[in-house]
Amino acid sequence: MNKTQGNIGLVDWAIGEIDVLNSYESILNLEEMTQLNSFGNAQRKKEFHAVRQLKHQVFGNELISYGENGKPQFNKSNITIGISHSAHWALFAHASIPFGCDIEEVSDRITPISDRFCSSEELELFGSEVGVIQLTQLWSCKEALYKLVNIKGIHWKKQMRCISISGTKFTFAVETSTKDFIVNCDSVLVKNVILSIATYA
Repeated sequence: MNKTQGNIGLVDWAIGEIDVLNSYESILNLEEMTQLNSFGNAQRKKEFHAVRQLKHQVFGNELISYGENGKPQFNKSNITIGISHSAHWALFAHASIPFGCDIEEVSDRITPISDRFCSSEELELFGSEVGVIQLTQLWSCKEALYKLVNIKGIHWKKQMRCISISGTKFTFAVETSTKDFIVNCDSVLVKNVILSIATYA
């Protein structure tokens, strides 16, 4: 199968092009076919099928269901899984620890909206160079972090603050109404996609 795979910390991941993954013979079982056919949007169908192709390589017919706030999970396993997709790429990740994951294609469309999700203090952590890749990394980290904490309505700018950056490693202070904690996020460029994996410190 044409895919790129690797490991970050304790999280194994695989990325593939959506169109390529959809060109392979379908491996969907009856229940997955029913789910697929419930989608009216053609792109959504392609994303669903692409992720299942990646999942199937490791977990076969294990079914993905969706828990609280739409978080993907296996019904009969303690394995944590993560799913993400961009316009052209699909990600499937798994680990024995809690994590959140995200992929984002690098695009200059991120620049005009950066003030919605990052503060000037966060931008200063990058030093002199703050371009499209750095902004996409910060966005992707916060997306992965959001999936990890799974708290609906958490404020990306005020409650998920980046406090340090060292190469591809980002550290966040997360403040909620019930507790505060630290999250680490690795954010790397794979092909033309930023891949981010967030885990509790």
